[in-house]
Amino acid sequence: MRIERIGDATLYLGDAFDILPDVRASLCITDPPYNFSTSSSGSKHQFWSDAVNSSRWFRDALALLKVSLRHQGAIWQFLNWKTFIPFQKAVWDCGLKIDSLMVWDKMWIGPGGDVGLRPSYELVGLVALDGWRLPDRGLSDIWRSQWASQRPNGHPAEKPEALVGRIINESPGEIVLDPFMGSGTVGVASVRSGRAFVGIELDEVWFDVACRRLEAAYSQRDLFVHAPVPVHPVDTQIADLFAEAAE
Repeated sequence: MRIERIGDATLYLGDAFDILPDVRASLCITDPPYNFSTSSSGSKHQFWSDAVNSSRWFRDALALLKVSLRHQGAIWQFLNWKTFIPFQKAVWDCGLKIDSLMVWDKMWIGPGGDVGLRPSYELVGLVALDGWRLPDRGLSDIWRSQWASQRPNGHPAEKPEALVGRIINESPGEIVLDPFMGSGTVGVASVRSGRAFVGIELDEVWFDVACRRLEAAYSQRDLFVHAPVPVHPVDTQIADLFAEAAE
C-alpha cells in the first residue's frame, strides 16, 4: 500500500476492501466497477449470473462504507439501468434503503449498439444513513450536466467535475470519500468545494493521474470563488410548488 497526502487529501494506492476499515469520512461519492458486462451483446445467462455476483460485491462494499461513515452521512453511487437492480438488492441486504435516484441528463447521446436505444442518461443512487438530510428540499431528481465521448483525463468511466461538484456542494459532510477513485475527479471537486478528501485506487496508473490532478487543484485553490450552485429551471419550478403548498 502507498499513501500520498496532498493538502487536506489522503490518497491510498491499494484494495478498497483492505483499506476501508481504517478510513473515516462523512460523505461518499463513488463510481465503482460494475464487475460484469453491460454490453447488449452478452449472453443473457452469463449476464444474470454476473449480476448476482455483482450484487454480493456491492453488498460487501456498502457494508464497509457504513463503517467508514460511522453509520452516518450518505452514499451517492453512480449506476446505469442494468446495475440498478443488483445495487438495490445489495442496499436491502445491508439493511439500508435507496432514498432517491438522481437521473443525470448528459445532454449528449452515446452509442446504442445494433438494437438498443442510444443512452443519454445515467443514474446516481442516494443512500442516506442515520440523521443525514439534504438541506435544499427543492432539489429535483433530474440534473443536467454536459458530457461527451472525449474524457478530459482519459479514464473510460470519468464523470463531469461540475456534476460531482454540485453533489458535494448540495451535501453535508466535511470529509468526502471515494473508494474507487479512478482519475480523481471526486477529489478535485472536493478541493474546489473546500472539503477534505480520502481516495482509494487499485490501479497505479490512475492513482498517479489522481495525485497529479489533486496537486494541480491545490496549487490553484485560492483562485476559485465558490459561487452558489446554479439552479436548473426544473429545480426552481419544484421549489415554487413547495412554496405554494406551504401557503
